[in-house]
Amino acid sequence: MTAAILEPPPVFAVRGAAATAPPTRVLYVLKRYPRLSETFVVRELIGLEANGVSVGIDALLEPEAGTHHAEVDQVRAVVRYLPRRPSWTASIVAAHLRVAVRRPLPWLQCAVRARRSGTWRRFVAAGLTADRVRRERFQHVHAHFATGAAEVARDAAALSGVTYSVTAHAKDIFHADNAAALPARLRGAAVVATVSHYNVRHLQRLLPDSTVRYVPNGLPLPTPEAAEADGPILCVARLVPKKGVDVLLRAAALMTHDRSVEIVGDGPCRTDLETLAAELGLVDRVRFHGALTSDSVDQAYRRCALVVLPCRIDAQGDRDGMPTVLIEAMARGLPVVSSDIVGIGELITPGRTGMLVPPDEPGDLARVLDGLLDDPLTAQLLGDRGRHRVVAEFAPAHATAALLRAFAEAVER
Repeated sequence: MTAAILEPPPVFAVRGAAATAPPTRVLYVLKRYPRLSETFVVRELIGLEANGVSVGIDALLEPEAGTHHAEVDQVRAVVRYLPRRPSWTASIVAAHLRVAVRRPLPWLQCAVRARRSGTWRRFVAAGLTADRVRRERFQHVHAHFATGAAEVARDAAALSGVTYSVTAHAKDIFHADNAAALPARLRGAAVVATVSHYNVRHLQRLLPDSTVRYVPNGLPLPTPEAAEADGPILCVARLVPKKGVDVLLRAAALMTHDRSVEIVGDGPCRTDLETLAAELGLVDRVRFHGALTSDSVDQAYRRCALVVLPCRIDAQGDRDGMPTVLIEAMARGLPVVSSDIVGIGELITPGRTGMLVPPDEPGDLARVLDGLLDDPLTAQLLGDRGRHRVVAEFAPAHATAALLRAFAEAVER
């Protein structure tokens, strides 16, 4: 981002964790890379490479159409896109033969399981990843998100004889479509990393035999800036039910202030939200920007008075683990308002580092927003304290060191 002040590469040290050094060659398995809404993955890769880790990427899907964040160009990792609908071409057969010859029993076990579970496509991809692990001498496999990428990483690790780990966030943990599959997807993971202590406790209950570690999402620390007291209310979010953008619109209609609202992000709910804004008489006050690059998002942060993310637990059980948007806003010294659910209370102490309201309560949200707009000095004090909170835990050095400790613990097992 334009305003970001990148810290010097962090120095890794194991304190009270595994005595083994972290792996120096790690192969990432990602569902899609790069993805505009997943800047934290890019920053994670940059942090690892800054610490001397050689990273490779196997992606199951090609990039989304359109622009990408400038940070992607800083990543040196070689990206390979696995075939989406693989057939037994000569190169795929050759890769699987090389894997099967070296590890025949794991290959047979994975093949039988894939045939029975209807996941043959992922087994084929796992064989290609395992072959790359062997050829390029990767020491560890890591999947970001406990979805199909975790299944590929799991089988690739078994087929190649290395360890694997997974970072789990929110939808991949809590959504009804994913929750039931978690035990199988994470079977054999040496370490499961996750982004909030709430998630750690939840996963430890769900996976009592697994090692679960807290690894925060790190981000470059921008120069702090005073909020624009007369600026708009800003919401940066994917337009999906769990983000509660509809609650913000209903709150805006109830506010005594007629402050404008800017919504950055896109998603399946956009049309419904635009319709709701019109029904509430907010067409002249609410602007939907769609998805923006990091530079444009940075400009939106610069001109706003405060940042709002009224999260909820949706009908499928999906929820946010630790919203990156809140961390980004707090890092800039902006006052933030969110919902008192999941791990958000770990980040925001009400009345000190931000404000929390109950989910799905637009009246409460309207009162809090009006109060902060009426008292910009208190709002800025919340922003200043919020920045100190983020600097203490979410600076890139802290996040990278925590991930490297998790990797070291994984390869020691």
